[in-house]
Amino acid sequence: WTAEMMAAGVNFSEATCGACIGIGHVPASDSVSLRTFNRNFEGRSGIEDDSVFLCSPEVATAAAITGEIVDPRDLADDLGDLEAPGLEMGTKYGPGMGESDSDIISPDEAIDDGLVKGPNIGDVPLKDDIDVDGGEALLKMEDNITTDHIIPATADILKFRSNIEKLSEFTLSRVDDTFAQRALDADGGVLVAGENYGQGSSREHAALCPMYLGIEAVFAQSFARIHKANLFNFGIVPLAIDAETYEKIEQGDDLAIVDDVPAGVASGQEEFTVSVNGEWEFTADLDASERERDILAAGGKLSWVKQQHADGGSGAAPADD
Repeated sequence: WTAEMMAAGVNFSEATCGACIGIGHVPASDSVSLRTFNRNFEGRSGIEDDSVFLCSPEVATAAAITGEIVDPRDLADDLGDLEAPGLEMGTKYGPGMGESDSDIISPDEAIDDGLVKGPNIGDVPLKDDIDVDGGEALLKMEDNITTDHIIPATADILKFRSNIEKLSEFTLSRVDDTFAQRALDADGGVLVAGENYGQGSSREHAALCPMYLGIEAVFAQSFARIHKANLFNFGIVPLAIDAETYEKIEQGDDLAIVDDVPAGVASGQEEFTVSVNGEWEFTADLDASERERDILAAGGKLSWVKQQHADGGSGAAPADD
């Protein structure tokens, strides 16, 4: 069957993240393709000028046969009676996998050797705490900025995922390819965005790289849930603003947070006053649980866990309120 399907033009993908992050099966420019994957954000297929539609395997198969998008149930009628393939459930661990834990090494069995790293693998940068007072609005973005916009996942960039210094050079390059250098030249600042900032894949690099470039806070009308959690995890303050404030802020404005942010985060403060160029003010909201505030105050989740261990704790995260 495999040979026959390949002869018919079918491509097979290995069971990895390849298709989801735009590696392999890149479509032709200015073309339409149907995909049974879980992603079709702009540029996610590996090329910018694509038009990708998500569908079921049945719809994709019917389209492959006819050359157009058709209802597979109608195609089944045209071709005669077709039986559904059915579904076979595996065991808890999958066929033949059993319940072995032979590959698990307990802490007392670990060898305390140094980690050997190649030249393209660096350390994860950490913040000791938050020292936030605002800064220049280095970039103002529209609605629905995805994690692909923030850190693309194309093959030419993915090879640097363990090299944050290099990877950060591509931060927000799909929005403004001058951003990373401007952030470095400015010694950090803040970001401004519309609705649903950070939608898409739960890509921690989309928070890690802006943090590395010195971004202290993101002012947005709303945040995608998982990306907001990642901002907490890497010590970037997610502050919500209303539509009127968003429209009024201009890229290049100086957004100075009047309140003491570290103290406010620790005390449970929800509203922070921000001065724009010393000319007008607005209020930004911090919606965070007690645990998220603890993580943010420590400079991020890794720093928080290290503090927990240093204080004799287990490092285990308590449940959110």
